[in-house]
Amino acid sequence: MKKYMSGNSKTIKILICILFCSLSFGQNTRVAYEYIYKIDSLNKERIEKEVMFLDILKEGSHFYSYPKFVYDSLKNVQIQKVSSLRLKEYNFSNFQDKSKTKFSVEKKYPEYEILLQNEIGGKGYTIIRKRKLLSWNILPDKKKVKNYTVQKATTSFGGRDWVAWFTNEIPFSDGPYCFYGLPGLILTVEDTKGDHIFNLIGIKKDISSEYEFTNDNKFTITEQKFNKIWNDYKKDPSVSIKSTILNSSVQASLSWNGEEVKQSDIIRNFKKHAEMEIKTNNNFLELELYK
Repeated sequence: MKKYMSGNSKTIKILICILFCSLSFGQNTRVAYEYIYKIDSLNKERIEKEVMFLDILKEGSHFYSYPKFVYDSLKNVQIQKVSSLRLKEYNFSNFQDKSKTKFSVEKKYPEYEILLQNEIGGKGYTIIRKRKLLSWNILPDKKKVKNYTVQKATTSFGGRDWVAWFTNEIPFSDGPYCFYGLPGLILTVEDTKGDHIFNLIGIKKDISSEYEFTNDNKFTITEQKFNKIWNDYKKDPSVSIKSTILNSSVQASLSWNGEEVKQSDIIRNFKKHAEMEIKTNNNFLELELYK
């Protein structure tokens, strides 16, 4: 009997470890990443950074910008204040949306249906992805990231080759952005050119009552449709504001230093700004969406 127990002690320890990990990370968990990206392919010295959250819940996960989280929280407080005091108008002048990244990702378990929310010209769209996105090659290389033992894996996605490091010490087959499908949480992932990098900052458990993720994008489209909208927008980014101004019953005008700015000036300035954005923000994470 003693010999039998000894021979199975290693198996028992592994089962206890798996059970402990599942219990430890069975609560709602928030993973914070630093997103480092080079947004201009012609100016690789221009580096942007944003803190991103991955909220892992029972039914799925949500990946979004931390500054957007702050803005939404402040906005909701203001809305609740106006509602409780029965005021007639909202005052958002004391804060603004400082988020740089406009995309967010929702994954639905267990099928891992992906809803990618993104913007074109200030208008939000949701791309639904039901097919399997990633085919991973798991390699034997290992190292330490934030005291976790991680293993290397590679894949191709969105027109880029990627290197990820995941840990089976955290039993979530998930990761930042649209990355998932490895036997453990992805702690870091970057493309081989170093243009887009997600690095783990930290992990927090039990976030059940901290933030309610909402998808405000009413336009659900395919990847092909998103690509067409992008190319149409790139040809003339002022189309949407032209339509808004010309079809509105309210005449749009702007007063600057006591002088009224004409509608044509508003459209021209908007187009100039948008064209500059298109020219300098061209090194997209998913190149295939913007080809």
